[in-house]
Amino acid sequence: MKQRLLFVSFFLFSLFAIDFFFFKKLQFLLPNESPWNTNHFFNFLYEYERIRKLPKTKKRIIIVGSSVAYYSIDARKLKESLLIDFDLDVDVFYLAYAGNSPLYVYLLLGWLNPLEPDLVVYPVNFIDYRLHRTYVIFPEGRNDSVDESVVVKDALTFGEAPQSLWVFPWETLLEVGSSMDWETWSKYVLSSGFSFYRYKDIYQQNLQNLIQHRFGRNTSYHAYAGALIPEGINGLGWTGQKFSFYPTEKIKNKGFWVEVTSFLLAGKPCRMQISNGTHNQEILLEKEGWVRLYLDSNFFDSKKLVTVNLERVWFANQATGAYLDYHYDPMGVRLEQTFGLEEAKSEIQYEREPRTEDFRYIGMKDEEYRKYFQYRLLDGLEKRPGIGYLVALKLAKERIREESFRPYFHFRYLKKIADHFRERNVRFLLINNPENPISLDWYEGSKWYQDHLAYLESLAGGSVHYWDIHRTLPMQGFSDFHHFTYVGMEQMNPIYAKRIGNLFPK
Repeated sequence: MKQRLLFVSFFLFSLFAIDFFFFKKLQFLLPNESPWNTNHFFNFLYEYERIRKLPKTKKRIIIVGSSVAYYSIDARKLKESLLIDFDLDVDVFYLAYAGNSPLYVYLLLGWLNPLEPDLVVYPVNFIDYRLHRTYVIFPEGRNDSVDESVVVKDALTFGEAPQSLWVFPWETLLEVGSSMDWETWSKYVLSSGFSFYRYKDIYQQNLQNLIQHRFGRNTSYHAYAGALIPEGINGLGWTGQKFSFYPTEKIKNKGFWVEVTSFLLAGKPCRMQISNGTHNQEILLEKEGWVRLYLDSNFFDSKKLVTVNLERVWFANQATGAYLDYHYDPMGVRLEQTFGLEEAKSEIQYEREPRTEDFRYIGMKDEEYRKYFQYRLLDGLEKRPGIGYLVALKLAKERIREESFRPYFHFRYLKKIADHFRERNVRFLLINNPENPISLDWYEGSKWYQDHLAYLESLAGGSVHYWDIHRTLPMQGFSDFHHFTYVGMEQMNPIYAKRIGNLFPK
């Protein structure tokens, strides 16, 4: 009996020790080579651990929220503007991830205390309140009368909020565990107790990235993270007709991979002209799929810029299958994820680089943009099920304008967040963030929208500040209803900097 007890004790100790050291600690000591939108929750956890270990030497501004926050404020640019314009030397950090909502920002508050923020900034938009889910669940339902418990349960489903199980299982359990059924409750208990269960679906992605970047082709990915291409490259790594790069030892030894589509070939080979001004090479692209290419050895005699010109381009809106997309950008070939780098980039979880889609709307007239907006975001649902949430958002804004404003669920958590910072006398800036004027027109003039603004304003007081700037950015600065293009983000940076800088005493 004694030996059995010792064995069970040793087994439990080993289980918890392995779980703690490997899954909770060791995985965050490995390099993180996942860009922002490839491994959201691991990036969030990795960034939190990184910030937590940094000694505090300056005032700290922490930006929380969803992708609305990430696409709105560039931490580096904001830091630079505050230093130049306000002589304010601060550190600016992100703790945001896609799909985050006020409930989960509230659950994050306990995590913020060890970071000692001097200001927390929270930009919000309609999408963050998840109000469209009511109409998805109940096609004839209303947000001013729906049973809140049903909406809470929906918000806890894995498809809608995986972060509740991956990031905040214990906090979620304490806050809304009474709304869970037995099966859901048991999953949260298990996730709270064991990191191997909690992180089982996210740590593998980082390990896969590390292995791929060192030993693989880097041809299966969701976001380009290679060398900056002077002519521009889109988020998925597609070039235009022309692209330039500097030759590297890796390219010399291993070549590089490009994806060629049947739409580029169009039934015949496509010539690829390569030149550095001194040496020329021609490659004939003849088969579709990922193809490994090699440069002539002469290109490596000097570090001169190499430029590639394709004989022709193809267009995604004329493609089929997975290549179909509703935009007019000329497309060339797709580059491998770490193209042009000797080693993969590390700790880029909150770094945003410009992509060709960020520059589509420069110089567009409003009417031209409106047509593109409809085509790009709302047409062809039957061919593009991925835009379903945008269509649902549009319908939600059109329906909610006929309803009464009801400050339930996520709105209540906004108040809890505000009260938390007010009680602790920590500066908190809640921003009703800019929204695309096109989608604003669907519901801005309604009583619902005005009462919603009044509610947000009522949260201010003491150390809590509210800022309504929902009409500040022209439509050309948006890639959709609420996400800024890189150009839009740059336009907004001095505006954010001025408001934030004025929150600190001179």
